Amino acid sequence: MVERIARLAGSDPRVEVGIGDDAAVLAGGLVLSTDMHVEGVHFRRETLTAAEIGARAAAANLSDLAAMGAEPICLLLALGIPPDFGEIDALVEGIATHEVALAGGDLSRADSLMVSITAVGRAARPVLRSGGRPGDRLVVTGPLGTQAASGYTAPIVPRLAEGAELAGVATAMIDLSDGIATDLRRLAAASGCGARVELAALPVAEGATQEQAACGGEDHELLAAVPVEAPLPAWAIVIGELTGGGAVEFLDAAGVSLDLHGYDHFA
Repeated sequence: MVERIARLAGSDPRVEVGIGDDAAVLAGGLVLSTDMHVEGVHFRRETLTAAEIGARAAAANLSDLAAMGAEPICLLLALGIPPDFGEIDALVEGIATHEVALAGGDLSRADSLMVSITAVGRAARPVLRSGGRPGDRLVVTGPLGTQAASGYTAPIVPRLAEGAELAGVATAMIDLSDGIATDLRRLAAASGCGARVELAALPVAEGATQEQAACGGEDHELLAAVPVEAPLPAWAIVIGELTGGGAVEFLDAAGVSLDLHGYDHFA
């Protein structure tokens, strides 16, 4: 779907990075990301409060900035509001928990609740998905499978500080929104590499299974490729490496490559 849209998209020399990364980059280091959260697809009001819906929607966008090594400047909010939703104050208060200014947006009537947020940030050196090289270590910023184990109700913490620190050493980086089994493939493809991950090396969240850690979405930890000669932050967890081949392998304890995939919106 993204590839179809990209073929029809226009271009402008002031757009330095367009469709295909975690965020767009404009001249001067401005970084922009938009995410849409639709009731019944991304959340259910029966299981999340309005404040939690707002906080999660903002966190997902801020995580895209984190993946570029960007510092947030502000957020824009577009709301589709159904007739039975009267908790706008709580939703906006949830967004405000991230302490990033809300600078504007749009409102519309809708059949179900839709929360669309655009995050605006700035990065001196935006980290793309496409800079990885064979031999780079693959590292993640924290445990995986948290959301799958919780039924996708656990709070999301955007790894902004970690992204900024990794930006000094990483060759490539991506936000783990659809599960590492999917998002590693995106990073490897953009970098023209293959990858090898030892499943036993994945940091599995408390209460999660190894499969949930590999395939579960919405964790919003960061995955980065870091050269072997570069220093790693103490909290970085090495899970594998980029390779010169095109294959992305997830190896079990016996060394067998498993065919794992994360979330696909249009599957």
